[in-house]
Amino acid sequence: MHELLVELVALIVPWTEAVGIAIVMWGAIEGLVKLLGRFRSLLDSTVQPIPISRIRLAIGEKIALGLDFFLAGDIIQTIIIPSWESLAILGGIVIIRTIIAFFLNRDIKEFAEK
Repeated sequence: MHELLVELVALIVPWTEAVGIAIVMWGAIEGLVKLLGRFRSLLDSTVQPIPISRIRLAIGEKIALGLDFFLAGDIIQTIIIPSWESLAILGGIVIIRTIIAFFLNRDIKEFAEK
């Protein structure tokens, strides 16, 4: 039974991480498109430019969501196949995710107050 779970995890984890990569890329592309739109609107004085804070917020939300998928994949893998390396990776992702979430929430509050 344990061998079946190990094989199942070996199939699930890469797909979970691929979803995380896709979401982070989505945020990067969306941010780039919005930034280019901002530059274009700055050249055309009749259009109101997108605030940088809104661009940062869009990118930050996607990064945080993507990190959630990375974290889910690492948790699944660590539960089934525990090792010191996987625990270290999991700990690093948790720390990065916590820091990003803290600053993202702070930015969201600042954006809501404006």
